[in-house]
Amino acid sequence: MGLAVLTTALVLIGLDVTVVTIALPTLATAVGASTSDLQWTTNAFTLPFAALLFPSSAWGNGGSKRLLLAGLGLFAAGSALALPADSAVELIGARALMGTGAGLAVPQALALAPGTVAPGEGNRASAVASTGFALGLPLGPLAGGWLLQAFGWQAVFAVNALVGACVLAGAALAVPAAAAEPVDAPVDLRGAVLALAGTSALAFGLTEAPALGWSHPLTLLALSTGALLLCALAARTRRRLAAADGWTRRRCSGFVWATAALSFVTLILLALLFVLPPYLQHVQGYDAWATGVRLLPMMAGLAAGAAVADRCAARFETRRTVGGGLLLCSFGLLWIGQLHGDSPYAAAAGALTAAGFALGLTLSTALRALTAALPPGGAPGGNALADACRQMGAALGIALLGGALNASYRGELRRDTPPDLTAEAAGAGRGIAEAVRTAATLPARQGEDLTALAHHAFVTGMATTARIGAGATAVMAVLLMVRMPSTPPGPA
Repeated sequence: MGLAVLTTALVLIGLDVTVVTIALPTLATAVGASTSDLQWTTNAFTLPFAALLFPSSAWGNGGSKRLLLAGLGLFAAGSALALPADSAVELIGARALMGTGAGLAVPQALALAPGTVAPGEGNRASAVASTGFALGLPLGPLAGGWLLQAFGWQAVFAVNALVGACVLAGAALAVPAAAAEPVDAPVDLRGAVLALAGTSALAFGLTEAPALGWSHPLTLLALSTGALLLCALAARTRRRLAAADGWTRRRCSGFVWATAALSFVTLILLALLFVLPPYLQHVQGYDAWATGVRLLPMMAGLAAGAAVADRCAARFETRRTVGGGLLLCSFGLLWIGQLHGDSPYAAAAGALTAAGFALGLTLSTALRALTAALPPGGAPGGNALADACRQMGAALGIALLGGALNASYRGELRRDTPPDLTAEAAGAGRGIAEAVRTAATLPARQGEDLTALAHHAFVTGMATTARIGAGATAVMAVLLMVRMPSTPPGPA
């Protein structure tokens, strides 16, 4: 019973990482959110989640039931607060509370899982709990699409609040406390602050630059501050790893590059889930449920890539498999960049499958490399640090590629708008959802013209974003193939 409760909690939190992406086009209309507001709606969850993963693991080293309950309580409370939200600011605040709860709860749920089963079954319990979190990620868009279509956007948060409250009660009753009182490991609070402040500052600069301007003093200050803080975090983490027991130079290098690969894959995956739903809903005209269904090829590709990863890594060097996977992902992104407003869905499905397969292949192989790099006894802290980096990658992916989409969309709209639609286009520049809403209030001819302009601007922005992502992915692939420690191929 205890393992079922913990696994349900992890499925719920994993699902929430991606479930809101399918709701973003609807939320844009419901609460009047701009594209940058939607970026913050997603990152308000991701940033505190990332920053708290590592210190939470240390605070309850071995598993703390009190921290688990506190985290689940905050997650459920944030979900409940999102229900009456009628502005982007309120929604962003509620999402931040949910992310804080998730950051506290996830490490404790994973640590407490072995104690819910008979002695000798601990590894199986850990695997089941970890699989629950991973399973929630691809289920998010599908579950979100169905809830939106059947009940409206509030249903997404109502389910979170209801299931969260049930899981909280179940954890209080059925999850045993750790066999031994958890001993707090040394907590790197300075590192957690650097992670949160650096990622937040960089995300702010990337998200707000399209509206403020890239040369605006606030943009430059945010970008430079974020870069400096993250460089300081990287140097601090490297020093701490070098000083820790068992972390040889080779292990450190393997861990760093495996974590970089995992973070980059998460960056691309979350950026795709941010960009694609508005294209499918507002440009191609699918409803929320149909959009969730049409994202399934990417999820199927992820599963297929993960299924063959071990065989590829056994036949080739790990770094070649990881680099090859990212090169294939670059091809998939270029394919996505070729889509148009009237492209048949088969073209989008092919691009999504290719990108998903590449991401699944890279993700699974990099996870294997990460596990191999961890020294004996270093798995809990190392995994928590890697998970924190992955969530930071998700935040930066949405900020960077979402910012590129926003900037290109605004630029295209300004450049192509005729004089008789200038006033309407100013509001439409907040995002394609606002453009569609504004077009519905105009006379038929003007509404059709504004809709066509917005569709063209969005597709152009999506193509630009995909090409930027493809170029960055190719560069990352080369870096990994050159710098990642080699592991010899095993028997095929």
